[in-house]
Amino acid sequence: MAFLKKFFGQKTDSQSSLYKTNLNEIYNKSPFQKKQITSTIQDQKKLEQFELVLEQQIIDLEALKKLTWRGIPNEYRAKVWKLIVKYIPPNHMSQTTILQKKRQDYQQYIKNYYQHMNEQERDENERKIIKIIQNDVLRTQPDYKLFRDPRIQEMFKRLLFIWNMRHPMSGYVQGINDVASPLVVVFLNEYVPIDFSSFDVPSNFDKLPEDILIDIEADIYWCLCKIIENIQDYFTANQPGVQEAYVKIRELIKIVRILNNIKLDFPLFQYFEDQQIDLNHFAFRWVLCLLIREFPLSLTIRLLDTYLAEGDEMANLHVYTVTNLILKCAPEIKSKNMSEAVIFLQNLPTKEWTEVQLEMLLQEAFVFQDHFEKTKGHLKLNQGNTNRSSIL
Repeated sequence: MAFLKKFFGQKTDSQSSLYKTNLNEIYNKSPFQKKQITSTIQDQKKLEQFELVLEQQIIDLEALKKLTWRGIPNEYRAKVWKLIVKYIPPNHMSQTTILQKKRQDYQQYIKNYYQHMNEQERDENERKIIKIIQNDVLRTQPDYKLFRDPRIQEMFKRLLFIWNMRHPMSGYVQGINDVASPLVVVFLNEYVPIDFSSFDVPSNFDKLPEDILIDIEADIYWCLCKIIENIQDYFTANQPGVQEAYVKIRELIKIVRILNNIKLDFPLFQYFEDQQIDLNHFAFRWVLCLLIREFPLSLTIRLLDTYLAEGDEMANLHVYTVTNLILKCAPEIKSKNMSEAVIFLQNLPTKEWTEVQLEMLLQEAFVFQDHFEKTKGHLKLNQGNTNRSSIL
């Protein structure tokens, strides 16, 4: 494991430390193994670690992000997400005041943008946007009953329309609904217990007061705003952020020759070139929607733990995660012709993935990112070294 010193140096900072990766998991385990049952002791230890940080009078956000990178217990996730996206401040004394103010602001937005006129009074563009949003809401997380509930759908429709009205430079773009969907589950779970395996409508949901639901909606809205700030270029005109991500993904695919100790017969990039497969054929949704459509909802929530812990670097890790996912599919892709490969990539068999597999994907992506960024892309391969990274 001598190469680890080259990967991480003699001393690491908070952005490239070993807390983000269990290197034995990356290099000594199959990415497709069965999920291992986390022991009660490990669960309890994680709970205690979060409790220790969250009980501080002024919460150490860097320490909280380190814990968050490896996943958050369900009971703390809502508060942790609000903290690490900087929706609420780390000082306990200020949190209630800030939360009340932001929720009051949002209630005013509802009055200003949503309740002040009926459908006939809206202009043509507003009616068009409402129709698009309504259709997207109906298509959001179609496998789960929670998202078919009329109250949830109305809440979703309203907050996305308000987002559109409050962000005229970009407006609502399809895909924002997907990014918002995990927030709905996490913040609702603060008030009514959610079954994170089925995501059915909670039995007591109909008893949840309307004012509480509006508070939940406000929290979703403000945290969605914070998240999209980090990927704003994905949603502006011509979506330059997506195009920039494509450039980097192509660059990364072009230089990789070995994946998980399997030597590729020829670069995957060359296969895409020969078969005339463009990233737009399959990766647009992956990049724009933060891979949220590609995994079960429980895993996309876990995925966001890590992404949000990255803060301003979220988009960068996302590019490496997308690239790693593409590379993991290389043997399967190369056995197919162009149309078969595109169909496969558009419908990845990831709906049955476990948390172990997702965490391995993220950890490998982090190591990939760390090495690539430190070497400024000059990846030198040692074909004779079998102890080398499972990614390179």
